[in-house]
Amino acid sequence: MSSNEAVSGRMGARRLPMSYLAAAAALLLTAPASPGAWMDNAWRYRREVNLDWPANASGEELAQAEIFTLGLTQKDEGIRVAADDGKPVPARLLMTGPGDHVRVLFAPAKGTSRYYIYFGNPKAPAPPSTLDVPMRAGVLLEMRRFSGPLSGNFQQVERSWQRSTAVVGRMMVGRLFLGHNPFNDEVQVIARYSGSLRAPVDGEYTFAASASDKGALYIDGKPLLFVPANPGDVRFSAKVNLKAGRHELVFYHENMAGEQRVSVVWKRPNAANYELIPPDAFGKILKATSGPLQELGKQLVADMKIEYMGECFYSDHYSHRYRLSASVPPELEKANIRCEWDLGDGQSATGPRLDHVYLADGEYPIKLTLKFGLLADSRTNRLAVSRLHEQIENPPGDLPSAQSKVVATYDVAKVPPRSLPWAVLLLHRAKETAVMERMAMRLAGTQGVEPILAMTTLIAATDGLAAEGKFDAAARIWEAASSTRAYQPMAAKRYAELLLWRIGDFPKAVAALDPHLKAHPQDRALRRSYAQALILSGKPAEGARILEMMTAEGPPDQHGALSGAMARTIEYYITEGECEAGANAWEKWQQEYPADFLEGYSVLLQTQLMEKAKAPIAAAKVAEAFALAVPKSSYAPRLLDRAGKLLAATDPAKSKSLRNLLKQKYPEDPLSQDQPSK
Repeated sequence: MSSNEAVSGRMGARRLPMSYLAAAAALLLTAPASPGAWMDNAWRYRREVNLDWPANASGEELAQAEIFTLGLTQKDEGIRVAADDGKPVPARLLMTGPGDHVRVLFAPAKGTSRYYIYFGNPKAPAPPSTLDVPMRAGVLLEMRRFSGPLSGNFQQVERSWQRSTAVVGRMMVGRLFLGHNPFNDEVQVIARYSGSLRAPVDGEYTFAASASDKGALYIDGKPLLFVPANPGDVRFSAKVNLKAGRHELVFYHENMAGEQRVSVVWKRPNAANYELIPPDAFGKILKATSGPLQELGKQLVADMKIEYMGECFYSDHYSHRYRLSASVPPELEKANIRCEWDLGDGQSATGPRLDHVYLADGEYPIKLTLKFGLLADSRTNRLAVSRLHEQIENPPGDLPSAQSKVVATYDVAKVPPRSLPWAVLLLHRAKETAVMERMAMRLAGTQGVEPILAMTTLIAATDGLAAEGKFDAAARIWEAASSTRAYQPMAAKRYAELLLWRIGDFPKAVAALDPHLKAHPQDRALRRSYAQALILSGKPAEGARILEMMTAEGPPDQHGALSGAMARTIEYYITEGECEAGANAWEKWQQEYPADFLEGYSVLLQTQLMEKAKAPIAAAKVAEAFALAVPKSSYAPRLLDRAGKLLAATDPAKSKSLRNLLKQKYPEDPLSQDQPSK
């Protein structure tokens, strides 16, 4: 059924509620909510915009509007701007895109607040010269992709501008000062700033500028100041006599690398110091507030309002929260209109308003469907998500908890692969453990994610789960990752470490490492973990042979001293309760001196670290397994004693069995003697 189809009289016995009939009558019979006359029926769509005039307005102000067109206009298709009476005013389309975002500049009539931006006329003729915007206020920044070598003089700058034709963006700015590319991340660009500068008095003005990498200033069409490359930010200046009144100013800026720094200042006649040229010297740009979308001859229009609510920074990354609101005709605000959203990232929702977090930069087609009885209308708006400074100055910041509450409601199976790492990291930062685990499980088995980012994310997720004692959950994630070739052998090593030092499943650790050791025989960490797993799983001869064949990394003549120092460092961390630092130090010790594992003291320290990390049962398994595998180790009695004590509360029978084993195997050791009860 087509949009806005009238209620048919052939509905048979089906009876509609009176509330629906009354609302339908209002929808079909009432006049449009906006009183503005339609400019021209060839223009099918228009969006209302409103101005807030300052009390001291001069009438020479220009207005800049940022609107969404919901896919109803094509790139570079014409626009018109008209007032309430339907008469067009001078206007210029500054920029179409990214997405369905459009930026328009127009010359409003003083005191008139309501205007309409018209679009959707693919056969629109070029606007007449009377509709050209007089550049009487503000500074127009036009940026293009740079083509050609850096310029050395004014003529070369002008040729570079003409040769560089690919447009990056256009916008109005209030002053000649910039520290970044406000449109995107492109670095090699050439920009042109142009405006009408008002000199307040007659006299000699001094202009100074700084630019990376080159700049050129023109006043009234004449070259005034060329700024060569100045990485030290050295100021260059020139003087010119100006009459009070308006003067054409143009500044070209070539940038090849790094931050795009531009600063143009002046010293007015009789002034002692330089200052940034104030915005009032160029005239004011009024900001237009976007209003409802209207379609010619149609009143149920699926329109949406998109508000930026905040950015959240974590893991050197930004995610963005938007508020999406369905625009419902005033005459139907109390009617039962169903609002359905397809949010463009696999997620969907219902309701007139919602917050949504976009986890990765990109273009998202947001589709809104309005349903009212038998009537329906759908529109899709392509939203370009990124950190765009020209749309929002000083964007509001979100705490991770503000965005994680939204992301925690997502359908995990439908999150795009490129968004999965950021979902996991955000939820991890906000301690939303349950949803984070499900997101990490899906990431572990997903192809097409950048491997280093995926591994960093999975390590953070599994470490977070392990810190909460959820070792089995962490193991399931690494087990899922083991089937993803791009994550190997790192995933296998992480899985084995978890099995060894948090769960105590030594045969499974051997099985996890074995196929990857064959594929990566030179991987030192892989071989060492495999050897340790063999020893603890009851194959000490095989494991010892691997460890003894691995050469020590440290100086041979300092082996004893360095090994002892490492042990004392770990002891200190254990005493201070700094488990992570202790685990890192233990890993470094084993990497440099792998055969030291066979002596047993490093195993004893590892069990103490494991106990601190809330894995006492696994620590008992490690202690027992090593004592049985290497019974001649001088630390075997202490390890058996430690295993028994670790299990005393949770498994008294096993604890007693280990105590008896200690007495049987090492009757001469003081630890095997029964201690008097206190």
